[in-house]
Amino acid sequence: MNMDITTWFLWGLLLIGQNASFTLVSRARNSDSLAYHAIASLLSNSVWFLSNFILFGAFIDIIKNSNWWLAGGVGLFYVACTMLGSLGMHYLALHHIERKV
Repeated sequence: MNMDITTWFLWGLLLIGQNASFTLVSRARNSDSLAYHAIASLLSNSVWFLSNFILFGAFIDIIKNSNWWLAGGVGLFYVACTMLGSLGMHYLALHHIERKV
């Protein structure tokens, strides 16, 4: 797999969505709504599945080429995007989705 700019961008969006939906699942567990939990869980697991195609492709490239700089870059990119997704969804859930009147 060639990690070109388009692949990095797509993967970044998937990773942000992955942790955003994972955070939503965590918050949905504390609600009384099974529908809220089901939708959040469907999103989280679907995006996780898709994002792993790119991750495994990157791992194959790293191993085939012994490119440990790429391994570090993949790790940093993964952490940054998933952290952004988690923090962003936490903010949205607090201020917009679960807003108490």
